[in-house]
Amino acid sequence: MAGDKLTAGNPNITDLSDGFRPTKLGEMYMQLYDDEWTEAFDGLEVQGQGDIEAIGILEKVLMVNT
Repeated sequence: MAGDKLTAGNPNITDLSDGFRPTKLGEMYMQLYDDEWTEAFDGLEVQGQGDIEAIGILEKVLMVNT
């Protein structure tokens, strides 16, 4: 009970059970880049998309799916 009072509403205490804490979000986006983004980017370039167009397409996909 004392631990709950200490962490409740305190922005200086990190809730390690929070799946969307900043470090976890960073890990998720890094994994997305490593696993998916690079392969999709390369595939778009093979199809004739330039760098800017490929990035624009992937950005739209990311924004729609978040």
